Amino acid sequence: MLIAGLCVCFILISIPRIRSYITYSRQLKYYEQEIINLQEENKHLQEKIEAMKKDPYYAEKALRENYGYVKEGEYIYRIKKEKKE
Repeated sequence: MLIAGLCVCFILISIPRIRSYITYSRQLKYYEQEIINLQEENKHLQEKIEAMKKDPYYAEKALRENYGYVKEGEYIYRIKKEKKE
């Protein structure tokens, strides 16, 4: 009877620690996956940087598409899409 009572007390004391262990384990898995995702994004961005350094046409294309840069004498025509009601 005494051993059973001690086991029950031990289990009741351990429940919060087990819950926190499970919570921290899940957070660890989440952050490990987040690190992997950020490393892949970093690799992709590094490749873009290298491409811009090596190829001036790639850099020009990026500037034109993302920032609206134009050469002297060029015109930009923007077409607005009609909203459907």
